[in-house]
Amino acid sequence: MVGFKNFSLTLPQKLDLHRNSLIATVSLSATLLVGISAEAFTFTEIASTTTSDFANFGDAAINDLGQIAFSAEVAGQTGIFSGDGGAVSQLVSPAEGFSPAELGFNSAGTVVFEQFSTPGIFVNSGGITTALITEASSPGQIGFIGQSFFSPKINESGTIVFEAVNFDTGEQGLYLAKDGSLNTVAKSPGFDIFRFSLNNNDQVAFFSIAATAPDGDAIFLDDIVGAPIPLPDPQGFGTIEGIVLNDDGTVVFDTTFNDAEGDSVQGIFIQKGEDITLLVDSSGDFTNFERSAPINNAETVVFSAGLETGGNGIFTGPDPVADKVIAVGDTLLGMPVSSVGFFQQTGLNNSGQIAFSAGFEDGSKRIFRADPDAPDAEPVPEPAAVLGLCLLGAASLKMRSDASSNR
Repeated sequence: MVGFKNFSLTLPQKLDLHRNSLIATVSLSATLLVGISAEAFTFTEIASTTTSDFANFGDAAINDLGQIAFSAEVAGQTGIFSGDGGAVSQLVSPAEGFSPAELGFNSAGTVVFEQFSTPGIFVNSGGITTALITEASSPGQIGFIGQSFFSPKINESGTIVFEAVNFDTGEQGLYLAKDGSLNTVAKSPGFDIFRFSLNNNDQVAFFSIAATAPDGDAIFLDDIVGAPIPLPDPQGFGTIEGIVLNDDGTVVFDTTFNDAEGDSVQGIFIQKGEDITLLVDSSGDFTNFERSAPINNAETVVFSAGLETGGNGIFTGPDPVADKVIAVGDTLLGMPVSSVGFFQQTGLNNSGQIAFSAGFEDGSKRIFRADPDAPDAEPVPEPAAVLGLCLLGAASLKMRSDASSNR
């Protein structure tokens, strides 16, 4: 667990909501970072464009068993597959004709995904794909035509949460599917829902502009027992992004705010009850953060960030050197990494394992799992040393697929 520092804020500026930011994408940006990692990781390759028919990768999610489900393009069509370092299994065949976007994955092997070409939320369990909701079925299920369905999330018991939106009328709602029934978490009018998360207790946290909130907007928590309850908001934040909730009710979010010097900066915050602490902000080494930094039950937080020195990487805390997981310029498989992508909200499990994608200078793309090593493990060499001492680099970052698969 990283240490958090207390932070006192001035009243932040309100931000405009941009609906198109609901459509999350995997960021594959060229990065450059020089430094050593204080926490060593073992990296296991899950899938590659060089050893399969995969032409490209989309979204991915890791479950608590260390298995990663991912979408991949095969011969111009997209399917969903899973792996843990051994043979890759097919979950949703490319021949089914889906174009899956965001997806969720639990330890039972059930995958839920958002479909664009035929709008809907679909579930694959035991090799069978079924529709949870579609545009055609939505009037009967949620009371209005949902033209788009966003960001499905699934927990260990199979409960699913998703958002439905009709952009023509402005209607929207947040819904939780459990034990064959569909429950309304929040619905317009009254709530303008933006960003949400689901934990294993079937609790949903979401940010909303709502008339019921003291200052017109808030993070809400709901377990379908009663009306959504706004969490304490002593700092007076404006628009909240990237909400993620763990099983203890701790929430991670990011927002833009004015610091003590009056400068507008972006920060990642942890809220536990009435206590809000700042993990990291963009006033120092980091320039920006990708949305939806996940938090697990050990309160480990992982995020993707840009760097003041240029480029970006994946980190577990405020020190871009000591808290680095991976960045472009590091070496995997004996090759320098040219791009890194982190799977927001779904890229971290409760064992601290991290799912990410990487691109290489030969044009190949791969999906990896990073497993945190024992505390006394040797640190990962800095990129310059790796390039100069290939054998040492290969030893410290060697692919231990069998060992990682059994963790």
